[in-house]
Amino acid sequence: MKELTKKKGIILTSKDYKENARLLTILTEDGLENAILRGANKINSKNKKFTIIPVEVEYVRTISTLATFTEGYITNNFINLKLDQNKSLIYLAIVEKILAFTDSIDDKLQMYEFVNKILTLLDQTKYPIVVLYLFEIKLLYLIGIAPILNSCVICHNSSDDCGFSLSLGGIICNSCMIKYPIDYDANTTKVFKYLYFIKLDKVDEKFLELIDQTKLSFTKLIDSYYEKYIDFSSKVKKVIRSVN
Repeated sequence: MKELTKKKGIILTSKDYKENARLLTILTEDGLENAILRGANKINSKNKKFTIIPVEVEYVRTISTLATFTEGYITNNFINLKLDQNKSLIYLAIVEKILAFTDSIDDKLQMYEFVNKILTLLDQTKYPIVVLYLFEIKLLYLIGIAPILNSCVICHNSSDDCGFSLSLGGIICNSCMIKYPIDYDANTTKVFKYLYFIKLDKVDEKFLELIDQTKLSFTKLIDSYYEKYIDFSSKVKKVIRSVN
């Protein structure tokens, strides 16, 4: 008899596997893992509920190279996310980065808790694009390519009135802007800093609404930063742009 272990995680993807099975990709407190869910494609299968992603679960699996998901209990269904097309597209963009970067993050528990909070916010909010900004901006720190936002990258002085330089990877104060051009103005930079520094526990619907009301788009800044500093270009976001 195979040894079993109990875990909790978020089922991120579900793909057809051999016969009537599905292959699940699950984010856990220990990182990403795959597990086979047998019989999930059968019409009357009780396991089908675990394949309608995302779902947060407590589950039992075998201890093996390719584990088998033997039983589980859903603790969060993210139902609003699933019923909203825009949220579902944004979810796919989030998952793309989770799959790309989780293995390179040392603190897997921190990553799990971060993603759980982000998906909960996405599920509940009226402002999903702001949640995507939050995820992408805060992920920069976890993967080790955080921009310099506490002080000017040139003179190292602190100032609230700064622009952002993509090429230098951080903020530039008014004095240094004379010699070093900026890519984004002080207003955009100020809101970007709010999104980077705010604790997720402090983020509520009022905060998300305030960010949305600025009418600022951070998509180009974020995408350009990922491309420059980690050579990552989102295929999902290209699809989203074509759909919109």
